[in-house]
Amino acid sequence: MIPKKSFCIIWIFGLMSGFTLMISSYTLNYWLSIEKINIKTIGAFSLISIPYAINFMWAPILDTKKIPVIYAILGAKLSWLLVIQFMLGICVYILSNYTPTNNLTHIAVFGILVSFFSSSQDSLLGAMRTEIVSSDQQGEISGIYIFGYRIGMLLSSSGVVYISQYLSWNMIYKLYSIIILFFPIILICLLKKNTPILDEPYLQKKHDVGSGNYFQKLYKLINTILKPVGNTKYIILILTFLILYKMPDNFINMMLNPFLHHIGYNALEISTAGKLFGAISAMIGGLLASYIMKKKSLYKSLLLFGFIHALAHLLYIYQEFSGKNIYILFIITGFEGVTSGMTMAAYIAFIASLCTGRYRATQYSFFSSMMGLSRSIFPSISGYIVAHFDWNAFYLFTSIATIPALLLIMYLDKNRLKLKLNEPIND
Repeated sequence: MIPKKSFCIIWIFGLMSGFTLMISSYTLNYWLSIEKINIKTIGAFSLISIPYAINFMWAPILDTKKIPVIYAILGAKLSWLLVIQFMLGICVYILSNYTPTNNLTHIAVFGILVSFFSSSQDSLLGAMRTEIVSSDQQGEISGIYIFGYRIGMLLSSSGVVYISQYLSWNMIYKLYSIIILFFPIILICLLKKNTPILDEPYLQKKHDVGSGNYFQKLYKLINTILKPVGNTKYIILILTFLILYKMPDNFINMMLNPFLHHIGYNALEISTAGKLFGAISAMIGGLLASYIMKKKSLYKSLLLFGFIHALAHLLYIYQEFSGKNIYILFIITGFEGVTSGMTMAAYIAFIASLCTGRYRATQYSFFSSMMGLSRSIFPSISGYIVAHFDWNAFYLFTSIATIPALLLIMYLDKNRLKLKLNEPIND
C-alpha cells in the first residue's frame, strides 16, 4: 500500500520535470517566434536541449559525491537538489534580463545552462522516486507522475502563452525563476523526515567498474549495463530506431510556433487550439494505445501508430493551403495529438520491454536519452528546410522521414531473436 504522502511527492516530481522542461524548449521557442527571429536560428536553438540527451554522463556524480555541510542537514539527494534548483532559478532569472532581438547569444548560453540544471534535476528526481516507492510499485505510481508531468508542461507552455497577452516575456521568466526556487522548499518540508538516504557502501559499489579515468569508467559502466539486452549489432539497431522513430515529431514541434504565427494565429488561439487541446488529445491517444496494445503485439503497434502519425503530419499541408481557420486547427491538432500520444505510449513501452537484468533502471535512462538526442540535434536543421524550400515541402519531408524507422521496426520484429542470440540472418 503506497502512502498518500508518497502520491503527493511523486506528483510534485512530475510537475517539476514537466514545468522546467518547457522553459528551455517550447516556451523559449515561442518567445523567439513572437520576436520574429530568423527561422533558421529558431531551428538551431534545439541544440540547447542536448544536456537532456547526455545527462547520464554526469548522473553518477550526483549519486556518489556529497555536498559539504548541506549533506549533513538534508542528506545526499536533497542537498544536491537544493543546489541544482538554486542554480536553475538563478540562470532563469539572468535569462529574463535579456531579449532575443538584442541578446540572442546570451539567451543561448543561459538556455544551455537551464537545460543542464533541469536535466540534472530530472536525474535526481528519478533516483529519489526509486527510493520513495519500491520497484514493484513503480507501475502503480507512474500514472500519478505522468499526470503531474503533463500539468507542469501545460502550466509552463500553453498557460504562459496565454499570460503573454498581459505580461512581458521578461516578467514571465522572472516569475519562472521564483516558482523554481519554491519547489525544493516544498520537497524539503515533505521529505526531510522520511527521505531514505543510500548508505556509503552501496554508493561506492553501485559504480565500481574498475580503474581508469572517468570516461573509461563510464564506457565500462555502459557496456556492463547494456550487455544483458543483446549483442552489439542489436544494440546499435535499437539505438538507431529510438532516434529515428520520434525524429519527425521533433522536427514538427520545433517549427510549430513559427508555422502557426505564419498562418496568422494569435496567442489565445495557439495556447488553446494549438497546445491545450493537443495535450488533451495526446492523453487520449495514450489511453487508446494502451487498449490497442492489449490486442496487438508491441512491434505491430509501433508500426501501425507510426504509419498513422506520418499521415497526420500531412494535414498541416492542408492548413497551409486553407489559411487561418480555427476549426481546421482544432481538427489537425486533435488528430496529430492523438496519434502522437499513441506513438509515445508504444515508444515508452518498447523501451521498457528492452530492459532486463539487475540494471533495468539505468538501462531505461540510457535508452530514454536517445529521445533527448533525437529532440536536440536533428531538429536543428528544421529551420533550414523551411527557409530553402517551403512549409509544404517541410511537412512532406516529416512524413517521408518516418519510413526508415518503420522499415527498421519491421526488420527488428522479424529478426530480433536471432539478433539477440547472434545467429546468422537470411535476408
